[in-house]
Amino acid sequence: MKDIRTEIKDKGYAIVENLLDADMIQALVDDYHQLLDTLAPQLYDDGRISSDYSHLPFEQRLTAILNESKENLYRHFDIALPNEGVTLETPFHLSPVIFDMLRNLTLLDYVESVIGSEIMASPIQHVRIKPPQNLVTEHPNTLVQNTAWHQDQGVVRPEADESDILTVWIAITDATIENGCLQVIPYSHLDGITQHCTYDTLTIPTALLGGEPKPLPVKSGTAIFMNSLTKHASLPNISDTIRWSFDLRYQLIDKPTGREELPELIVRSRQQPERVETDFDAWYNRWLSARASIASMTERPKKHRWDGDAEVCA
Repeated sequence: MKDIRTEIKDKGYAIVENLLDADMIQALVDDYHQLLDTLAPQLYDDGRISSDYSHLPFEQRLTAILNESKENLYRHFDIALPNEGVTLETPFHLSPVIFDMLRNLTLLDYVESVIGSEIMASPIQHVRIKPPQNLVTEHPNTLVQNTAWHQDQGVVRPEADESDILTVWIAITDATIENGCLQVIPYSHLDGITQHCTYDTLTIPTALLGGEPKPLPVKSGTAIFMNSLTKHASLPNISDTIRWSFDLRYQLIDKPTGREELPELIVRSRQQPERVETDFDAWYNRWLSARASIASMTERPKKHRWDGDAEVCA
């Protein structure tokens, strides 16, 4: 197994090719195809789109629906609840296949080599399905268009600063410079937390980036492991097809996640193996309970540590 711990400590990231095998990738693809096959007819029957686009392949179908609807339909595909606006009806997508990906043994072996054997999957997990940018310029979810420069530690509340969070970015489709691959600033994790500004999305201002961005084109199934302080963003998708990835995070058990209102998932423990969650339905029901609890709150928890009034953000 490749030694990624030293690489991450040194330059802030490490790349592992073929982390997910073809069977796991196909299972994820099939899962999202089924989701779209269920969602599209519902949207059409409700009059929210003019066609269910069933004649199109998945990638073109999803892009056409996102482009026409101008709604934040992206929520139906993501695997966590949003930071704000949660109601009893807020959609999210969890499935046994997602559950299996989060607990993938090869993935956890690499995570263990970096943070140790007592591993929890953070509740901050996302799918990134990035359509061609020219087709979704007016989409209400800016993440559909682009992911701005940020640090993953910068988008959680400060109580999680000592939690040793590890990001695992996994390509489902090939990620190329043309379709919007990840880019990082090597060694930027050594500078600690950098001021973020609250523009349309949480962003590190250009003046504070430092260093030279390095694009990381990778093949399907490849994982990019990152220190939670590594500055990263995505390039725009100027191709004619989607770029699809998952943005996962792992940390030590019983440490703050920075999203305590959301359910964590214990995925490995050498010391207390009985704590490891193996029941998908139990995990899914905890997310339903969390959604109901958040929806009932009169005062929602802060999303992050930034208030946007720093001079550099003006």
